[in-house]
Amino acid sequence: MRGRKPDLSVYLPGRRPGDPKKSITCVPPDIAVEIVSPVARDQRRARIEKVADYAAFGVRWYWLVDPALRSFEILELGADGRYAHAVAATEQRLDLVPGCDGLAIDVPAPWAEIERLGQHDEP
Repeated sequence: MRGRKPDLSVYLPGRRPGDPKKSITCVPPDIAVEIVSPVARDQRRARIEKVADYAAFGVRWYWLVDPALRSFEILELGADGRYAHAVAATEQRLDLVPGCDGLAIDVPAPWAEIERLGQHDEP
């Protein structure tokens, strides 16, 4: 996988990531989560380069969280070895998260909390 390491790796129940003392080069995570940086070079890396690398490694779902766009995207690996957009949201709650039965994500909630916390930083 050319040394790629997502911001968060998720192994769903029933899957073993292997020896925790070693890298995840043996078993791909079920979900790779990337927080998209505002730096243009990093955005390109998250949206183009890592997409190809994670697909080649066999990561089933690739989640992109973009604070600048306040968006949440889920890409799902298809039988053809390529990702397709499964879900994209900005201002709604996701009650059906592919691959995660019973999980709901309130997409706008973190952004509202960040704004609330930021208000306390003002003099």
